[in-house]
Amino acid sequence: MNPLLSRRAFLRNTSLVSAAAAFPSFLPSRVLGQTAPSKKITVGFIGTGNIAQGHLDTLLGFDDVRILAVCDVDKVHRDLAAAKVNAAYGNRDCTAYNDFRELTARADIDAVMVCTPDNWHALNAIEAMRNGKDVYVEKPLTLTIEEGRAMVSAARKYGRVAQTGTQQRSSRRFHDTAEFIRNGGMGKLSRIEILIPANNKYVGANWKPEPVPAGLDWDLWVGPAPFQPYTRQGCHYNFRFILDYAAGQVTNWGAHYIDIAQWALGMDESGPVEVVGDGEFPTTGLFSTATKVDFTCRYASGVALRCRTRYDGVSDGNVRFFGERGWVDVSRSASTASDPALLKEITAQSGKGAVKLPSSLNHHDNFLQAIRTRARPISDVEFGHRTTTVCNLGNIAMQLKRPLKWDPAAERFVDDAIANRMRTRSMRGPWSLV
Repeated sequence: MNPLLSRRAFLRNTSLVSAAAAFPSFLPSRVLGQTAPSKKITVGFIGTGNIAQGHLDTLLGFDDVRILAVCDVDKVHRDLAAAKVNAAYGNRDCTAYNDFRELTARADIDAVMVCTPDNWHALNAIEAMRNGKDVYVEKPLTLTIEEGRAMVSAARKYGRVAQTGTQQRSSRRFHDTAEFIRNGGMGKLSRIEILIPANNKYVGANWKPEPVPAGLDWDLWVGPAPFQPYTRQGCHYNFRFILDYAAGQVTNWGAHYIDIAQWALGMDESGPVEVVGDGEFPTTGLFSTATKVDFTCRYASGVALRCRTRYDGVSDGNVRFFGERGWVDVSRSASTASDPALLKEITAQSGKGAVKLPSSLNHHDNFLQAIRTRARPISDVEFGHRTTTVCNLGNIAMQLKRPLKWDPAAERFVDDAIANRMRTRSMRGPWSLV
């Protein structure tokens, strides 16, 4: 199964679950009739490719949302997205843009969905927030650690709601497991094991530059990354396997399960203090992200988190928590445990412990509710930044192949100038974070 399809199905499923307990104010508009036009949240999309389609389909089903504009540097993608929106609304009101800055400058748009390649996330989201928009940013939040801190700072400076697309927080299975662990249900934790799928794409050394297709603004697609010739094998979905644009399966799948580990550890505004990695990277071909992932982070509490590639053909990830009472494992498809009684206990104890984690059964609704109330969403930008930082720490350690010490308060490596330079990357002009 394609991991993308699995993820899209997960988005659909979480969007279909009733959120009555968490968001009662939304249900009348869903159940009793149409929301008045003045009450609708207006939305624009930056990026309309693979993952954006799930968000489009979901938000088109919400009667308190109105999609006004879409933006994509590929004319084929943006025209198809605009046509889908117009067909759903029975009009031709959706405007299609090539340049995201035109969309974010519109005064009539409340919120923006950022679904571009990772190297664009920070620039897209910060520009939107600077223009008064709330943002939903696909995971991983950013390409680099520096970009993540800049995005958090922008959200606070401009007073914007910023939700990260780590939608597993809006699943009862993951919520209840994290809450159970936070309340000591497993006793003292010793370690966490995370498995993520192997790469599902490969391009060898025989790729060649090709003419840029009509309707594709290749210069804007590359954006702040180093410029390179166009090849269809390095464009669109395949961006995630090229280090100039993304960080491979570490951030594609690892971001989801590391996020749950961070949540269960109470590390939403912090992180580990040490990291060591021994991954494998291509030496030839077009792709450059890790083909074998294996890194371990250690937290100040002594808990070790290991993230590595799975080779059993399963196209999902999972996270397994080991404690004094055994282990519990959670994925999108199931929960298992060393003792089945633990699973019943997790369900029975939900909401009854001293620590009560925020609850959401619908990631999109949680974002919309935060827009209306100005509260922080369940996957707030700070939490997304900290999760993405752990992913980046792993990639940096695998590249340097030596132990690294990390100061999560200062967000710097300890006494390591080379590693600290890898917290950021230069941007091709005219793009910059300032």
